[in-house]
Amino acid sequence: MRVLTLLALWGHVLGVVVWLGAVMYQAHILLPLARRGDVATFAEAARRQRPIGWIALSVVVLTGFYNVTRLGPLDRVMESGAALTLAAKFFLVLLIVAITAHRDFTHLTRLHLALTTHTDPTPTLTTIARLDRLVILLGIVIIYLGLVISRS
Repeated sequence: MRVLTLLALWGHVLGVVVWLGAVMYQAHILLPLARRGDVATFAEAARRQRPIGWIALSVVVLTGFYNVTRLGPLDRVMESGAALTLAAKFFLVLLIVAITAHRDFTHLTRLHLALTTHTDPTPTLTTIARLDRLVILLGIVIIYLGLVISRS
């Protein structure tokens, strides 16, 4: 059982690194290139990263559920104050999943459409940049809340 717990924790951390690292790379390296005219490279990289990102995010969510079962009895979790923090973390994770889905399946689709119809991709790139910044900020808050929970 101890090995399973260690694997779940390792998978959780690795999933966060892969997923959030990819979002940060796209937001801080590829999006600025796209704004300078290399939109096709950004669109292709985002398209290729999408399955990897969703697998990583799924691993984070699934291992997160497993890790919650390792916190101990519900009474102890409630007494430690971790339950409210855990609820906030769950809410933010759901919010990130919704924002990421909106970005990946609405705005990236619009970006590909703008490229094929030769229309201005700037509004779509601006929206993607805002969503990426919001996801990064929420990701950092979720990591902090996870650390708070693990210390309670």
